[in-house]
Amino acid sequence: MTSKRATIKEIDTNYMEQRQQELMRQSKRRKGLFRRLTFMGIVFGVLAIFCGITLFSQQADIREKKEQHEEALAEQQALQEEEGQLLQSIENYQDDEFIKEIARRDYYLTLPGETRINVSKQASD
Repeated sequence: MTSKRATIKEIDTNYMEQRQQELMRQSKRRKGLFRRLTFMGIVFGVLAIFCGITLFSQQADIREKKEQHEEALAEQQALQEEEGQLLQSIENYQDDEFIKEIARRDYYLTLPGETRINVSKQASD
């Protein structure tokens, strides 16, 4: 048996060297590909986080602006109601009958020939 082993020759060394170099190149390419993909993954991850943070902050700003808008609308409604009341007061004060009523009630004025009688309200026993 030992004589058969001695007769086995190595395969052509040039072919073996080429094959070994090709395997080394493939290994380097795979490592380079893995590095590039890892780098791109990290870059895209950072971009995704940045976009998420930006989107979240914009949503918070939009929510705050909506609240301010609703408050402004409520204030505008209140001011419009107050304006309506003031316009009604202006219109009332331009009416002679209203002015007479105010003068009688608040200033105790009477027309000529009238006598004012004050009736005090007392608690009934």
